[in-house]
Amino acid sequence: MKKVIAVFMMALLLMAVGCAKSPEKVKIGHLTLVPSLPTYVAMEKGFFAEEGLEVELIPFQSGTDIVDALVAGRIDADCMGAITGLWFAAQNAPDRFKIFLVYSADSNVDNTMVVVVKKDSPLKDLKGLKGKKVGTFPGATSVSLARAIIGTQTDPKEVTFTEIPPPNLIGALAAGQINAYFSPEPFGMIAVSQGMGRYLIKSPCTLLGLDRGIAGGGFAFSSKFLEERPKVAKKVKAAIEKGVDFINTNEQEARGYLVKYTQLPPPVAAHIPFEKWIKIKDLDKQGPQAYFDVLYEDGAYQKKVDTTKLYYEE
Repeated sequence: MKKVIAVFMMALLLMAVGCAKSPEKVKIGHLTLVPSLPTYVAMEKGFFAEEGLEVELIPFQSGTDIVDALVAGRIDADCMGAITGLWFAAQNAPDRFKIFLVYSADSNVDNTMVVVVKKDSPLKDLKGLKGKKVGTFPGATSVSLARAIIGTQTDPKEVTFTEIPPPNLIGALAAGQINAYFSPEPFGMIAVSQGMGRYLIKSPCTLLGLDRGIAGGGFAFSSKFLEERPKVAKKVKAAIEKGVDFINTNEQEARGYLVKYTQLPPPVAAHIPFEKWIKIKDLDKQGPQAYFDVLYEDGAYQKKVDTTKLYYEE
């Protein structure tokens, strides 16, 4: 009898184990940059696990590559990439992704963009860039943004723009290959801390007068993922939003994760300025649209896109 009971209990145990739900596996791509912080927080604080998710974080070094992977369905979510890259994809594939979180200012402030020159440069303002060489991140939108900003002060046609991979910007400036560069932080902070560079101007984007702010990053799902696993997508969104909430209430602890995931020096990670991570329900959708329009008018995009239709709303 005891043997029968033991066998029965073992069978029940095996049934319970078999019925237990396995974690949902999700592939999440990310650029190893500050705006990806909610993803890192969600991983480190166990928010993905709380939602029953087993997440594979896949780093990308190129905004083009991460958007290509998202549109092709090779990753389930892009958490985070440049929103300007998503707009490029939307010109020809507007139904291949949906944005569920935006990294952006929400007024005419600019906490992250800077223009940097050599410490001993004679340049005093943007007008002095006439006839000079200016470095930007690679991509038409980076060049268009710099051109639009310079255009508020002088003729951008008289400025030579050079696209340079972010890790090479400071070296190109030090070598005299360029006279200045436009970039988000931390590339200004690092140049200054090395004693090589100084700020020509901080917050240059405010010159564009975009009162609803400038969007920098987008967190998005592939449409394939949303169609095939909608409930899992909601769990990913919930975990990322928990990451946002954690940053808002525990900023210094959250900043520590930047050292691990982005390789920023601890002093830089502790002080680098942030914009805001804005949930779609709180987003003024006309803000990103106004920014897109500025870039479109400068020629960065070939097709007009209604960016207000690119969002994931439950």
